Amino acid sequence: MRILIILLLLTAVAQASELDEALRAKEAGNDVKAVTLLLPLAKNGNPVAQFNLGALYSQNRVIQRDYAVAMQWYLAAAEQGYVLAQVNLGMMYENGTGVAQDYQKALHWLTLAAKQRNASAELQVGQIYAAGLGVQQNDGEAVKWYRLAAEQGNAIAHAKLAECYAKGLGVAQNDAMAAKWYGTAANYASDEKERNGYLANRAALEKNIAKRQADETRLEEEQKAAQAEAARIAEERAAINQALEDAKQKAAAQAALETKEQSQELNDVRKELDELRKELAQVKSDRTRASQRSMLETQMARRRAEINAEAARRRREIEAEGRPAKAEKKAQADKKPTPPVKPVAIAKPEPVTATPPTKPEPVKPAPVESVKTAQDTGKIKYPAKTELSDDELKHPLIRELQPPAGSIPGKPLIKLKQIEWSKKQNDS
Repeated sequence: MRILIILLLLTAVAQASELDEALRAKEAGNDVKAVTLLLPLAKNGNPVAQFNLGALYSQNRVIQRDYAVAMQWYLAAAEQGYVLAQVNLGMMYENGTGVAQDYQKALHWLTLAAKQRNASAELQVGQIYAAGLGVQQNDGEAVKWYRLAAEQGNAIAHAKLAECYAKGLGVAQNDAMAAKWYGTAANYASDEKERNGYLANRAALEKNIAKRQADETRLEEEQKAAQAEAARIAEERAAINQALEDAKQKAAAQAALETKEQSQELNDVRKELDELRKELAQVKSDRTRASQRSMLETQMARRRAEINAEAARRRREIEAEGRPAKAEKKAQADKKPTPPVKPVAIAKPEPVTATPPTKPEPVKPAPVESVKTAQDTGKIKYPAKTELSDDELKHPLIRELQPPAGSIPGKPLIKLKQIEWSKKQNDS
């Protein structure tokens, strides 16, 4: 076992020696010697030899360029985990160099190399995600791989980060950060031209930053001035609104006072109007009462005249009816002989008892039936009539016209009994 290990070590030392010689020959431009030394090593599975042999075939430095052969040697080395072979194999699939373009395979081999912290592979993976080649476009994922490549000093990765900050791709837009990344890219640039390009981009960003800062300063000053003006306008509006509110309150108070005064005046006018209405109603009532009284007085005077006329007529009829009886009685008295006068014996007078005088019987009026009609007598016919009715006697004006109690007795204005007329109308 020890001998085997020693043999292996000797073989490895010998291969390392041959590989170093082959690499020196390659660097010296002696590609024939390099291929001669690299080929047996590559066939024995040396990944470094396989990678370099693939590079010689892809560069067309020994024989006519043959990407198929180059790809075979790259694949052999890449499968053994050789990072440079993985990077070159991924680039061939990405660019379609010697093979059909396949972004999925390109991303596979480049990711394997990026995981070994190869800056070029990290940069290429970031660019694939940024462009969305074979995968969903993702600026955030691209920025992540750019940062990994930038940590290893890859100038292009620094420039890509600057571009992301300048455009706001995967990160918040920030010209200051973009200028910073362009500055670090210039520091890692491989040649003067590339460096000057990065510096020019940084200068343009700094100029934009200065302009933006000036604009921001001016805008800030304008905003402050606008805010001050707005505050002044707000104060003026507040003062105007306060003045308007005070005026409204004053007007409302004045209106309330005027309304109160007007209400008081209106109440006074209403009271006066009510008093006038009462007075007018009283006047109308007085006029009505006066008119009714005058009418009643007229009616009473007419009734009184009718009653007096009827009473006079009645007396005349009674007197006319009584005259024949008186004349006949007188005639009988005149025909009766006068008795002889007898001597009167004087006797002792007896006490005389006073007897109350007998009240002569009043002459009864003839019955109504005996009264002659207007046709028989040829006199004016008087219809049956009564004095004022009970309802009429209850009238307040009638009471006013009646003589007060206890006054001097006189001829009553109205008799309160029914008047019987001397004649009745014939049934016919």
